[in-house]
Amino acid sequence: MFRLYVDESYQHDHYYVAGVLVDEKQGNILASRLDELAESTRVRSGWSSPPEFHGHALMNGLDDWAALHGKFGACVSIYQKVMHAIQNCGARIYLEGVDVRRLNARYKYPDSPHEVALRHLLERVNEYCARNGEMCEIIADTVPHQDEFNEAIQSFVRVSTPGYRSQRLLCINGDIEFVDSRNSRGVQAADMAAYILRRDREEKTASKSARRATARLVKALGPSVVHQRKWMP
Repeated sequence: MFRLYVDESYQHDHYYVAGVLVDEKQGNILASRLDELAESTRVRSGWSSPPEFHGHALMNGLDDWAALHGKFGACVSIYQKVMHAIQNCGARIYLEGVDVRRLNARYKYPDSPHEVALRHLLERVNEYCARNGEMCEIIADTVPHQDEFNEAIQSFVRVSTPGYRSQRLLCINGDIEFVDSRNSRGVQAADMAAYILRRDREEKTASKSARRATARLVKALGPSVVHQRKWMP
């Protein structure tokens, strides 16, 4: 049984969903390493509790990471350790995005960008699981209307997904399990991957130092990134 941890990253004109696919052993290794990193960061910084890994918050010194506001080098160093933890555990990372403006222009009643990107992501993961004869359970951060999401996904198991690569998601096991990201290091890993991969693809006007840092962090993921695409309807 595989497990796919899912989270999203977006701005006005684009929406991305990332998935971190692991087996049980890999998932345990990833969670353990991120727990260790969070605890060492807590001790070194004198914080009362271990932080949640969240890409936007870490890089902007917000929420759990407010004490690091303005300490760009320290934030990048922590981020890189998370990227190495994901790669070193053997995870596979999938990224699917959609151009929101073109989606809304093409369809009179478009599906939500989140559903579109998630559907495409699950198609790619379903194909991999089918080749390996494995099922996959999905764990995602809580979202509004999550019951509607599950209803849509289950319809793709019974019937098929729309589009030219239509398929039944026969390797997706049950409903998506929606959890509080603070309680799931796997979902946090998906958030961190989604944020930095989106920035790498979209943030072309950032400063030179920010672009160099982003490239460094993407490089730290190495071959764990097995698929990334942005759909241009």
